Amino acid sequence: MAVGIFQLSGPIKVIISIFALISAYIIWDYFLTYTADAYVSADVVLVAPEISGFVTEVPVDRNRQVKAGELLMQIDPEPFALAVQQTRAEEARALANLRRSEAEVQVAEAAVTAAVAKVANLAAQQQRFEELTNSGFVTQQRLDNISLSLEEANAETDSARDMLRAAAHQVEVMRATYEAAQAATALAQYNLRKSSLTSPVDGVVSEYSVNPGNYVLEGVPQLALITNTDWRIIANLVERHAARLKPGQTVYFQVSSDPYRIHKGTVRSIGRGVSRMDENPRVLPFIPLTTAWVRLSQRFPVEIDMGEFLLKHKPMHGGDARIFLFH
Repeated sequence: MAVGIFQLSGPIKVIISIFALISAYIIWDYFLTYTADAYVSADVVLVAPEISGFVTEVPVDRNRQVKAGELLMQIDPEPFALAVQQTRAEEARALANLRRSEAEVQVAEAAVTAAVAKVANLAAQQQRFEELTNSGFVTQQRLDNISLSLEEANAETDSARDMLRAAAHQVEVMRATYEAAQAATALAQYNLRKSSLTSPVDGVVSEYSVNPGNYVLEGVPQLALITNTDWRIIANLVERHAARLKPGQTVYFQVSSDPYRIHKGTVRSIGRGVSRMDENPRVLPFIPLTTAWVRLSQRFPVEIDMGEFLLKHKPMHGGDARIFLFH
């Protein structure tokens, strides 16, 4: 006669119960992935000035929506406007020097042309005097004088050519100086434009501490913008779960800003590597392995698209999320 489970002895009931619980956990863990180690994320743009100077205006409020190109911070433009005036004056002076050098080249070219013509004329005279000297119509003295004049003309031609080369070289120097002055003016104008720090993207201005009168340094972030695009959930999953996921797979998630509803999303990407140490620069994600003295299994970041949730809700960067999915 069959024996019901309720008729079994106590130890056997315990063993069966433990076995059932273990089996249920294994089945649960194999077919279902769940984690509360997840959060809502968006791209955050750190806004830093490209110049140093004193802040004169911060026209945006904290947590306010801004458009790309909207003024976020004004740095005192006067020093940069003066720099533009100075570089423009230097550019004008360099241009004047270049034009003068080009004129000197023209003068040197004319001198070379005249010297070459003189040499040609004296050479023709020398040839004619040689013929006349041989015929007795011109004295040797006159021929010697023409020959001496020709030698002097050749020397003058060489000197004129040297002066032309020097003048041409000076033009190249002046042209380089002028181009450097042009670049300095362009840089000064660029710095003047950058005294107005504008938003590079549409987004929300986060908390900031910069105020008029503060001196800000080039390259040091002063504000942060939470962008309006690319919202996603980042879930840290243990390796055995992350390895089984595929992009496009359906995921169900819950966020703390809407805690009583379950929403549907899809797997966007699965992280293929993490850093084992919190190092700088952080080129790979770092996920701590210890929490309150408990060492956790290594986890890998999985990005999840939030789907239609974004059409009706405004997520909050860094907000808590929970995800689960079936394999």
